[in-house]
Amino acid sequence: MVIEVGIGLFTGVLLIWAGYIVRTKQVFAFLAGFRESWEPVNKERLGKRIGILLVILGVLAMLTSILAIWFGNTVGKISGILAFIDVIMIIIVIGLDQMGY
Repeated sequence: MVIEVGIGLFTGVLLIWAGYIVRTKQVFAFLAGFRESWEPVNKERLGKRIGILLVILGVLAMLTSILAIWFGNTVGKISGILAFIDVIMIIIVIGLDQMGY
């Protein structure tokens, strides 16, 4: 159980760090399809939006690893749904940026 919590905490910290980098420096190199199928229209606004969503995903990963100790698989199912919604929101944010919003 300790290994799973460690992996969850490490993944959460990594996602929070990536969100911070995207938010402050507008670095999108590790996002899928960057420079191949899309270019940011407004880098600053897109960086802030995606950075916040990545930080939320990191916090969700950390909370899932901690709460899974007490609540078991139920937390994983709920967290998976929330993570899927967060990824859909990232895709929507990229689409909104491409439309100029």
